[in-house]
Amino acid sequence: MSVTLESGIGILLSVGALAVAGFLAALHVLPTGLSPIRNPVSQYALTRYGRLYRGATLAAGFTGVVAAGLLLLRYSGVAAMVTTVLLLVFAVARLLIGFFPMDAPAAPRTRTGRTHNFLAFAAFGAVTAAAFVAGGAFHDNGEPTLATLSTAAGVVMAVGTVGMLVTARSKRGFGLAERFIYLGFIAWFLVVGISAATTA
Repeated sequence: MSVTLESGIGILLSVGALAVAGFLAALHVLPTGLSPIRNPVSQYALTRYGRLYRGATLAAGFTGVVAAGLLLLRYSGVAAMVTTVLLLVFAVARLLIGFFPMDAPAAPRTRTGRTHNFLAFAAFGAVTAAAFVAGGAFHDNGEPTLATLSTAAGVVMAVGTVGMLVTARSKRGFGLAERFIYLGFIAWFLVVGISAATTA
């Protein structure tokens, strides 16, 4: 029964990751007027396609919960527990952030906008740390390839985080840097999901 359950969760995790990717892909091809190089992903919420952005945040939150469940079910040890907690922080932040849109560029700062920034920081920081810590859980479980891929995803997200900090004032390349984080966690969830679905 546990094998079937793990495989099912792995499939759910993969589907969730693809759903996030699908929502974001749609936003990037629709006529939003935003630049993927300069504008943050959150700015899509301020366009007429804002519902797709909220769909992406809800799908990401769902995927985070599924990933946490998989780690809790399949792995043991401190690394697995820490990863589970980090994934739950990510999930809660992503589930909430769609209801706290960013402030429009050049508009006065608001409490809603500050909440958005806090949730974004919490989500990105938690999922980046989770990818690194999960590498230890996978390695301890005798899955060196998955451990390496998890660490690689963490590196991609860390590069994106550094890029966002560097470009925060000028905004030149800010959007591209943020999209590295999205690329990192979507790919990570997909790899982990496929691994669970095919090896459980």
